[in-house]
Amino acid sequence: MNFELMDIFRMEFDFCWNKEAWFLPLESALKDLDSTHASWQPPGGGNTIWQIVNHLNYYNAVLIKQLNDPILRKKESSGKAAFGDIGEPAGLEWESVLAEDTFGGSGEAENTEKWDAVLEETRQICGELRKTLARGSDSQLDEERIGRLARQMLHNAYHIGQIVLIRKQQGSWPEERG
Repeated sequence: MNFELMDIFRMEFDFCWNKEAWFLPLESALKDLDSTHASWQPPGGGNTIWQIVNHLNYYNAVLIKQLNDPILRKKESSGKAAFGDIGEPAGLEWESVLAEDTFGGSGEAENTEKWDAVLEETRQICGELRKTLARGSDSQLDEERIGRLARQMLHNAYHIGQIVLIRKQQGSWPEERG
């Protein structure tokens, strides 16, 4: 079977969002999580699950905009590392994005409706990102888009692992999941 690069990115996104494989997808990591546990602060500090989900929503929404940006065109490789690669600082186009507080507040333990709205936003963003990836083809990929997709998939997987770890720390992780 021959895969194109976009096929691999679609598969990676599915593994990050809702298809269980070697690691749990976000949908499974958040299953049956209530607002109290979502807003729980880990001992010693760190982000709550609520904040991590806000952060993922923000960057997945940014990725959708970037992938749909008609201004980005194929360009010659500069031979330099792109943002997120070792050794190269973020470019000017990232200054406003990086200045945002993408995690937001720690959440509200008693506000089930607000947590449900965050989860619905997650489903909508992930659904839209999957549609965007489904419309994409290798001919639309340039070095910049390839880098953005690769980093975002790793970024998602990293934070999914954090969510599972926090749930295990707080005791809200289902025993049967291990």
